[in-house]
Amino acid sequence: MTPAELDALYNDQIEEMDRQTLDAFKRVLARALEIQRAKMRPDGGYDDQTGQLRSSTGGMIYRNGVVLHEDFQLAPYGTDKAPGMDAGRELALREVKLARSYGDSSGWGITLVAGMDYASWLENAHGKSVVRDALREVGNSLDQAFNEIEV
Repeated sequence: MTPAELDALYNDQIEEMDRQTLDAFKRVLARALEIQRAKMRPDGGYDDQTGQLRSSTGGMIYRNGVVLHEDFQLAPYGTDKAPGMDAGRELALREVKLARSYGDSSGWGITLVAGMDYASWLENAHGKSVVRDALREVGNSLDQAFNEIEV
């Protein structure tokens, strides 16, 4: 093999290792997001008759300001769930764009949101957990995800 061919082979191997590493890290972050979504969804101690509040909870994983993965799901019950999911996605996208505009979007990031305006009121005025507990425990879920997924 010529030196140029060896260099090309070496560069291909490095690029493949980078791709595999990024894919593994994305799987870890997606699992961490899934763990936190499970904590946001079940109860929270509040009624959600329309399903909008629970449908608005979710998150996005981004790298260098580009969304790579999102996790929003319609609530399992309710009379009008879709507007909540739309509101959650819009809020998460705004947060990613805001990070990009402040120059904070280099590298990896996770954003967790509750897209309905009254979510913070439920948490602050009534002590209910919509997204607060999930936000507090992101680090723990990352540790759990790294332990669950072979990197």
